Amino acid sequence: MITLFCAILCSLLVLASSSPIEGVTARPDDFRYLTAYSEPDSIGENYTFYEYTPELSVVMMNNVIDSVCATGFWILYDSINYIDRFVSCIYHGVSACATFAPACQNRASSLRYAGSPYGLNNDYYNLYQEIYLGGEEFRGEKDAADLGDFDLTISSLVVTGQSAWTFYRGLNYTGLPMCMYPDGHYTNDGIDIDYGFIFDMSEFGWPDNSIRSVRRGCHVQNVVRAPVNRTPGGGKTSMTSAPEEMDAMSITSVHTVHV
Repeated sequence: MITLFCAILCSLLVLASSSPIEGVTARPDDFRYLTAYSEPDSIGENYTFYEYTPELSVVMMNNVIDSVCATGFWILYDSINYIDRFVSCIYHGVSACATFAPACQNRASSLRYAGSPYGLNNDYYNLYQEIYLGGEEFRGEKDAADLGDFDLTISSLVVTGQSAWTFYRGLNYTGLPMCMYPDGHYTNDGIDIDYGFIFDMSEFGWPDNSIRSVRRGCHVQNVVRAPVNRTPGGGKTSMTSAPEEMDAMSITSVHTVHV
């Protein structure tokens, strides 16, 4: 049997005005959430998620989500327990609403966020056993000299916050290293999120299942993502990996077609 993976990236941009608030370190609405709707344009039956949800049928939202309003980096899967059979759909943004592309509508059976559970834009990494951010994960905010049971099993990853992370192909920060910065940035009304993601290890130029340790900071010259260029005092920032300037939100659909 031949497996054909076809990745299609569809970005839907929503423009939203924003203004930074000086001297504010915490806000009552500075938290991660996702409100899912059963119809386009944020109408219909809805449910608000704050945590990982491995089975959307438990809250009567299985295979019905068409649109969302959310803050954070959220991943929706077409199977329970965060498995991507054919389609996974990704939202990253701050306090914005949008309708998913048709290929993502009425498909989600589980969802979860990437990033720290302790703060929206804390420095954090999520390492996944499947490509396209699927399967079980090893996650944390501290250096890891080894990945325990996840050793030589990582196929994709997300980093959030403002720190770079260095990944190694050897235990105890040895072997071939690669540095990765969060290269995407969204801001809205003084709330920020920085993120970067790798759908599969080929984006590192590495074989699958190569990562064995991870350390905070950029300790090598091999950089797979450059630091994001920030626009001081404004809501628009540019992503170094894309030509468009983005504000508030983006939705990405990743289709994996198995033949």
